[in-house]
Amino acid sequence: MQSLDEWLEYISRQHWQNIDMGLDRMRKMVARLDLQTPAPKVITVAGTNGKGSTCVACETLLRQQGVKTGVTLSPHVTRFNERIRIDGCEADDALIVQAMQAVAEARGDTPLTYFEFSALAALWCFKHCAVEVAVLEIGLGGRLDAFNVIDADVAVITSIGLDHEAFLGDNRETIGREKAGILRAGQQVVLGADMPASVLSSCTDLNLTPQHVEALFEVAESDAGQWNLVSHQLGEQTRTDPLTLPYGGCPPHNLLLAYLAVTTLHPVPLAQLSQAAASIRLPGRMQQVMFTERQWWLDVAHNPAAATFLLRQLRARSLTPAAIVCGMLRDKRHAEVFSIMRAELDVPWFCIGTTGERGMDAAQLAAAFACKDVQVCADWPQLLRQVNSATPPGSVILAFGSFNLIEQFHQIKQSLDITSPT
Repeated sequence: MQSLDEWLEYISRQHWQNIDMGLDRMRKMVARLDLQTPAPKVITVAGTNGKGSTCVACETLLRQQGVKTGVTLSPHVTRFNERIRIDGCEADDALIVQAMQAVAEARGDTPLTYFEFSALAALWCFKHCAVEVAVLEIGLGGRLDAFNVIDADVAVITSIGLDHEAFLGDNRETIGREKAGILRAGQQVVLGADMPASVLSSCTDLNLTPQHVEALFEVAESDAGQWNLVSHQLGEQTRTDPLTLPYGGCPPHNLLLAYLAVTTLHPVPLAQLSQAAASIRLPGRMQQVMFTERQWWLDVAHNPAAATFLLRQLRARSLTPAAIVCGMLRDKRHAEVFSIMRAELDVPWFCIGTTGERGMDAAQLAAAFACKDVQVCADWPQLLRQVNSATPPGSVILAFGSFNLIEQFHQIKQSLDITSPT
């Protein structure tokens, strides 16, 4: 196999299940490949929502200090290379193919899932490229996630909400306990807002003293496009004069989580948050794209907690969508997400189908919403015609609900060969 596409097809067929929770295979493979320490320092980032944004924010802040980084993201939106970042750039095909070959040669008859193969390839790339800090995005859960075989110096838990209940449990306490499985004795720990008791008790059991973002920072809205860091308490220093920062692709909550995580390894002047906030961009996370003469905002929010968070981000940016495009996977809380969003955004809704094993067609999604006003679209050409008919040029269009929806958006945009500023 010579091409990355050939390798991706190959690794998709090396295990009889897409998801097979457990760490035995990863422990065996990490030992064989000598990847127990993929970088001198490691940050792991778990949570229900906001993991990708926090990882890229860590990368940005570290690189501002001249630190060479390796970052994993999952899933990807448009191409596999997004999953492995080396010093701020997506890994190229040649490096990933080399990593895949190394994993394949070492595994023998050990079956590996797609995610395990990808995770091992990422760790191999980081060690091969001699990154100084590896930032690992924990995928599903925490305790049994493939990356949890690596003992991190810093652990971040961004948020706890209801998602993937079939694997993680049907309440926040149980899910929190699974996410807290990434914690180790002796670590530095950073926690997002509103952590359940199960996470806090896990910290106590391990004698950890976490830094709580909501206890250390006070954030207030400013003018559209900006926010104020009103005060902070870090160590023995207290700041009370506001620091005004721009909204970018990373919400304030996640940027501050990243700041706390990074400063445990490499001190970062607080003033550098402004530059970081302005520069962070991540596909599908409050991503702005001009398309069909309209201002599209793309977000992968796909559960109730993410929907509530998304509404706050829209309000903070003074954005009022003229229409909403939604595509969700089959195993999500469709009615609850719709209820949260519709209560504040009573505008035309357009449903589009999602693809893959967990895909859900537009009619099924509209039925789950139980709202007669929702319009069902058979494909993207029809959706674009209906959205354009319902909104004037220059309108804000919100597209959200899944990574698959964002992937489809970029595919149709590319197929129409429209270049747009972002």
